[in-house]
Formats: sequence, structure tokens, C-alpha cells
Amino acid sequence: MVSERASDRGPILDVRQRWRAGHVALAAAALMAVAAFWRPLASDAYPRLRFLIILVLGLGLAGSALLASLRGRGRSETLALYAFLLLGLDGLGQVLARDGWPVWPIVMLVVGALAVAEAPAIAYGAAAFASLLVLAEAAAGSFEAWRPALALSIGYGGIVVAMQVALRGEKQRLRRAADEIDRLRFGLEPVPDEPRLGTFRGAVRQLSEDGRRALEQDRIAELQQVLQRLVKLARIATRAHAALYFDVDHERELVRLRACDGPPEIDIQAAIPVRQDPFASVLDRRVPFYVTDYPKLLDTLPYYTKPVRIGTLLAVPVFPAEVEGASDLVKNPIVTGILVADRVEVQSFTGDEPQLFETLAQAAAHSILQVRRSLGREESAAEFKAVYAVSDSLARTFEPVAVRSLLLGAAEELVPFDGAAFLILDEQRTRYEIEEAHGWAEEFEGRKVALLPEKGVSDTWAAYALRSFDDQHMLDDVGSMPILVLDEGRARAASLLFQPLRAANQTIGGLLLTGPKGVFDVKSGRILGLLANQVAATLHHIRLWRQDKERAARDGLTRLYNRREFSERLAQARAGEERRGGVFALLLLDLDHFKKLNDTYGHPAGDAALRNAARILEQHSRTEDVPARYGGEEFALILQGADEAGALRLAERIRKALEKDELVFEGARIKVTASIGVAQWPRDGRETEALIAAVDRALYAAKQGGRNRVVSAGLLG
Repeated sequence: MVSERASDRGPILDVRQRWRAGHVALAAAALMAVAAFWRPLASDAYPRLRFLIILVLGLGLAGSALLASLRGRGRSETLALYAFLLLGLDGLGQVLARDGWPVWPIVMLVVGALAVAEAPAIAYGAAAFASLLVLAEAAAGSFEAWRPALALSIGYGGIVVAMQVALRGEKQRLRRAADEIDRLRFGLEPVPDEPRLGTFRGAVRQLSEDGRRALEQDRIAELQQVLQRLVKLARIATRAHAALYFDVDHERELVRLRACDGPPEIDIQAAIPVRQDPFASVLDRRVPFYVTDYPKLLDTLPYYTKPVRIGTLLAVPVFPAEVEGASDLVKNPIVTGILVADRVEVQSFTGDEPQLFETLAQAAAHSILQVRRSLGREESAAEFKAVYAVSDSLARTFEPVAVRSLLLGAAEELVPFDGAAFLILDEQRTRYEIEEAHGWAEEFEGRKVALLPEKGVSDTWAAYALRSFDDQHMLDDVGSMPILVLDEGRARAASLLFQPLRAANQTIGGLLLTGPKGVFDVKSGRILGLLANQVAATLHHIRLWRQDKERAARDGLTRLYNRREFSERLAQARAGEERRGGVFALLLLDLDHFKKLNDTYGHPAGDAALRNAARILEQHSRTEDVPARYGGEEFALILQGADEAGALRLAERIRKALEKDELVFEGARIKVTASIGVAQWPRDGRETEALIAAVDRALYAAKQGGRNRVVSAGLLG
């Protein structure tokens, strides 16, 4: 025979059977609720019916209680249990009614208990069911007692509402208390909402002097609350007449009341000299000071607005929390605060009370340390936020103008300067240019200044700083030396901050700020240095990117723009003039008899002829013009804003320059000429393809006409 342990046979009822049993019990409760309207347990009911109802109620209550006690119970079992419980109480009320015993207080307790223990929906359901049974009782009496029935119904619902409100408030209070305990014990700060990063200016503004001051004020207010709770606890724990905490201001030699709990005679604005007792004794000896039954001191304590008879006083020094446990390293720690308690009775503060007070002083030191660390964390978070915001802005910026504006905007948020200049060194590192300026320096924007002063000529602070400083430099006495340019005239500022822009181990420029004396501080300078490093790296990358792009856009032999770049510039010229309603001209130049030159003197001579033609083309081009090697021995030149007449004059000068400038190659003098076609947009073609076709026809006509000449597409009809 094989025996099974009870634990191997599974639960009494499986899930499916339990679900069915729960619904059966709930249905039985519903039937009994309907039967309750006929009040079957009243004194005038049939005895057998009363017995049957009591039996059903008892079995229903026991069965639903059994089902509800099993693990994994469902909602139907719970509802059935509470329904049978209320039905049972209602039946008990029917039985006791003839003796005048009410059961509504018990029902009220049950409903209140359900409001505490169960979800609000179940509690409100129980109140409604209890009100329904009260209605059945009133209906059995022809609603003669409708007023008590209405009052009970309102009472059942009201107790659920009251309990829910009380529970919600208690939960909030407990949560706040738990948060407060954790914060006091571990220095934890409330978890902030998910940060929303705005513009970089908003992020940097938090690091300005005003932003830091606001942050410090918030933390000071928090410390004030902590110290206030601490002195209140000290007063309660030691049964003191008053408990006070004082800050020690060693610089001004004052002790200032920070927090207090006691009678209204306390001077909440008290600022007392450190040489006055009881503070002098604590500061001199750095140990707790206890005095009792000494009216000369105790009756004239300086933190009361009028004489108060005090019998005993205890003052405990508060040291910085960092030096605790390190007395061998710090033999004379500075007293940063004093915790004071007094009593009216003499010979007080005995037993463990002084030790308790010293423990509270240590708690004050830890609270101050936690607030200081919290301030440091918040400042670090603000720095990270600002650096992230600036980095995010720089990542989407490919124009030096936007990068300059970003750094100057950040500087404007950090410090109240009255002049600012963004300086960039040229590639030869011989001059610096004031690329952007604000304030008094704005009139010098665009000026270029020699980095090395000539002999006998005065230097500028900008040039000196760019040559001399690899790190940030602050100066509070500018003197008479010019700041940006030699001819800036009168003294412009008292203080100066220079932040070099360094990338790839060299200075590429700098940010120079000026302002009143003492306006620049180390913290703002440090943040500005962090941002400047990112700006310098971004400018360096933009410069490298542009150099790579420039190399890719140039012809390797002549260093003119290549065919692809020419096509892009031509499209840009067309779009620009179309927007402005202007004109531009296009030249197409072809070296005459170039194949013969290659065959006679070799390809190196041909390359020299191409380089020479490119040089002459560049010499006769304006800054805004676009010279390019179009392909082979052909060159193109886009003349921005030029009409046909101007283009023909320039083309003729280029032709004559080529004709006059003989090419000397390996001792041979080679005469090189060119044929040039000219076309004007939009007269000779609005689309770029049509314009190129027109200038190509003009070039072909020049060659067919005998070469070494200029032909306009407008003359071809």
C-alpha cells in the first residue's frame, strides 16, 4: 500500500472548484439578501422558517469564511463573506428587536473596519449593503421609522468617507515622516522630478552669482528648519526652559542666533560679541560650559530681551563634522556653532543629560555637513546641466558665428561684464582679430591687431595675454595699458578676465571680459573655463572640417575650385541673384593650342602653363568671384553682380595678361594665349545648364574666330 502525505495531495479545493464555490456562496448571499426584505427572523415568523434561515446564515458565514481563508482567494469569496457577516448581524437585529437591543453600533464598527482594511470599492459596497438592510427594516414597519433609517444610511456612508480621508492623510503624514527620518539619518534629498533641460542660457544662469545665491538661500532655509527641529528636540529631551543654536562668525567676532525654542523673551535677532559669556568660555576652552546658581551671569543672559531668572545653563561647542574622530590630526578645531540650553531650576542638567546634549551638538554638526554636501551636489549638478546644455547646442552648430555667440551668451549669464571681445588668431599666428564684441568693445569689432608689438610701440593686454597665458587669468588693476587696440583712448575698465581658447595643445584665440573692480570670481571663472574648453574644441573641429572640405573642393594642380565645387557655387550664385533680383556673369576660358604645347614641350610644361593661367585668373578676380578649373585646359570664372559690359572688360584684361606674360620653362620662353566666352545671367539663360551652353557657344565662336579673343554670347543672337 502506498501512502500519501497530505501535502502531496494539493489544496482542499483546486482553483476551478474554489471559483465555483465562491460564486455559489455569493449567489446564496444574494438570495438571503432578497429574503431579508421579508424579515424572516422577526418574532412573528414561523419557527421552522426561522431555524432554516439561521442554519443557512450560519453555514453561509462559515463556508464563505473558509473559502476566504484559503490562499489565492478571489473577489467573490471575500464579497460573500462580508455579505453573510452583514446578513448575520441583520438577522441578530431581527431577533433582538423585540427586546429593544440595537445592533447598528456593531454594524457601524464592521463598516468602519472594512473601510480601513479593504479597498474603497468594497468599503463603499458594504456601506450600501448595510443601508439596504436598514431600508428593509424600515419597509417592514411601513416606513414609520424612516428618519432613523435615513440617519443610519448616511452614517454608514459617512464613516467610510471619514475613514478614507483620515487614512489618506495618515499615509501622507507617515510618508513625510519617513522621508524626514531618512533625510536626517542619511542626508538624503527628495528625489526631484525628471529634469527638463531648457536653453543653455537657462542652464548657465543657475551658475551665475545670483543663481548660486538663490541655491544657497534654499539650503540655508533647509538648514534653518533642521536646526529648528533640533533645538525643539533638545528642549523636550532635557526639559529645558529654552534651547538655542548659535552660529559663530569668526570674521566679525559675533555669535548669531540661528534657531531657538523657548519663551517669547528670546531675542530672535541676537548678534552677540564672542568675548561675552557664556560664549567666550566655550570658544576659549573648546569644551562644554556648565554654570549653575550664578545670578551675576545667568540673570543677564545676552540672548534675552529682558532679565529672566535662570538657575542653570549648559553650552556645548559644535565642531565641523569633518574633524570628528581626527583629533590627532586637528588638535585645535574651529568652533562653528554653540548649542545652549537653560533651566530655571538650579543644579539641573544632571545624569545623562549633558551627554545627550553633546550628542545633539554632533547631530547639528552632521546636519550642517549634510546641507553643505547637498549644496555641493546641487552646484555640481547645475554645472553638469550647463555643460550638457552647451555641449548639446555645440553638437548642432557648424558655424563659428553661432559658437562665438554661445560662449558670449554664457559669459553674459555668468558675470555682469561691461565689455567683451572674442579673439581669434590667424593661421600664421601673427595677428588676432576681434571677431565679435559687446559693450564698449563693440566699436572695435572686426579690427585686426598685431600679436607682437613693433619696437617702441605699446602692447595691448589682449596681445600680451594671447602670447603669455595658457590658463585663465584675472586682473584687478588694468592700469593705463590698452586692452584691445592701441587707439582705444581712455581707460575702459578696472578688472579684466582672459580665458584662452586652446585646442590641440595650442592657443587659437581667447575670450576677454572687462568690468568693475572685483566683479570676476573664481567660481564663475571656473565655469567659464569649462565652457570655453568645449567652444575651443568645437572651433578647432570646424576649422579642420572646413580645411578638409576646402581641400576636397580644390583642384590638385592649380588650387582653384574643381568642377564639382564650381557647379555648387554656380547654383548658389543663381539662387542669390534671383532672390535679390540682380545679375551675374560667367566666363569660360580655354588655353589656345594646348595639345601642341604638351606635344612640343611635354606635360610638365603643360602643367606649368595651367598653373600660370590659374595664377593670372586669381590675380584678376575679386574676393567674391569664383575662379575654377572647369576641366582639361578650360577655366571658369563666376563674376558676382557683374553685367555683360563689366564681364567683357575683365575678360579682356585677363586675355591681355596671359598674352603678355610669357611662360619660362627649362630655359624656353613659351607664349600662351586664351580664348574666352562671356555670358550674362539671366539674359543668356535662366537655368544653369542653359547659361553654360550659352557661354560654351561664345567660347566656340572665339576659337572659330581666330583664337586669342573674347566673345559674348549676347552678340551671337
